[in-house]
Amino acid sequence: MAQDYFNYFLSKVVPGAMGLLSVLVFVRMVGVEQYGRYAVVFAFVMAWASGLAGWLSQGILRFQSQWREPGEAANFLQSAMTGSILSAAIGAVAVGIAMAAFRVQKGWPLLISLGLLGTLVVYTVAISRFQASLLSAKVLRFEAVRSVGCFVIPVALLWVTRSRDYRLLLLGIALGYTLPLLEPVFSRARSHTGAEHTWRRSLSIGQRKILGELWRYGWPVALWMLCQQSLVVSDRYFLQRFSGYAEAGVYASMYDVIVRSFSLVFMPVTLAVHPLVMNRWNSGSRKHALAAIRSGVKYQVLMFIPIGIALAVLAPWVSRLVLGKENAGAAGIVLPLAVGGFLWQVCLLGHKPLEILCQTRRMLADIAVALAINVSANWLLFPRYGYRASAYLTVASSAVYLLLLLVLTPMEELRRATNPDQTATRADIQARRAKGFVTISS
Repeated sequence: MAQDYFNYFLSKVVPGAMGLLSVLVFVRMVGVEQYGRYAVVFAFVMAWASGLAGWLSQGILRFQSQWREPGEAANFLQSAMTGSILSAAIGAVAVGIAMAAFRVQKGWPLLISLGLLGTLVVYTVAISRFQASLLSAKVLRFEAVRSVGCFVIPVALLWVTRSRDYRLLLLGIALGYTLPLLEPVFSRARSHTGAEHTWRRSLSIGQRKILGELWRYGWPVALWMLCQQSLVVSDRYFLQRFSGYAEAGVYASMYDVIVRSFSLVFMPVTLAVHPLVMNRWNSGSRKHALAAIRSGVKYQVLMFIPIGIALAVLAPWVSRLVLGKENAGAAGIVLPLAVGGFLWQVCLLGHKPLEILCQTRRMLADIAVALAINVSANWLLFPRYGYRASAYLTVASSAVYLLLLLVLTPMEELRRATNPDQTATRADIQARRAKGFVTISS
């Protein structure tokens, strides 16, 4: 786990540094108003991409380690590729209709957003496959290339065109996500000769079963990820509606810097723990799987204490660094955004017991409640308190989700599952399948 954590930490250092640099540079190159437009559209596309790719990425992390034989592994890979193509195609139609209906974008800018959506789906699935295979070094390489590309390409486009148009940022980000995918695409194209027959045979025999299993497990997770990203969309939507894109740009830039900073520090713990937990659980070491979750939460809490204190003291400096000028309102949201970002990182480990029990519908119910509270409270409080309300609602939403996890996680079932003397019977498996869950016996 230590080596994986180190690799995942490195895979966040470069992206985290480039992400922070991107916000600082983008805000100065296009201004807060254009950055606000970019932030709203990007959050909208990211929410859809998370939902569309979520059922596959989380299903891969949960089940890939069970398909160990070469033939089974190849069939699983082809199933994931098919699922990626289907998700991207369906998503392009759905997002195109939604953006046109809400007048977010139309014409050729809409094509940029749809290209970004497809790239995000494919990239997310590719990264999850590397995680499930415990290939943390490959995750590091992909993330490094992607993060550098997502900074250099947009800056180059803005500089060459001498434009301050936010749509160039979207185009540059889409191209940046495409860069690391070129190598496997070309490699697969070179080895495609002679593989067409195998592809068709696998599609007819094995793929439907695998995709069905991934879908039964993953669709609640996909909706969960859509809801989680919709929390970001909710904040930015109400900001631009009630205060305009300039205020949305101020809040979004502060949010992006602080949340990305926390991702830099805390997400490597989650990325290292997740595949480790699933591999241990699938191999029968279930007590060790739960121990890994507890260790991950402990590390996150210990890391947050000094970081939280430092941000409380340095809040004015942080806001001045991000915006390039004094802004008392922006300084006032540094600490609540930090606390909210930390609590969401804890939540990502806190719902792992529900994931390993395949009770993803409970996760979906929890996040739906948190989203409903966030949207309704934003609608009621934002006109009076401005983006301070959105910052504190980030804390409230994550706290509500964490509390619901504590209430709805079936601890008794978890204890039975970790008892090596108790094994699932065929009737148990069929009963859980009838409820829409997938039970994996040890």
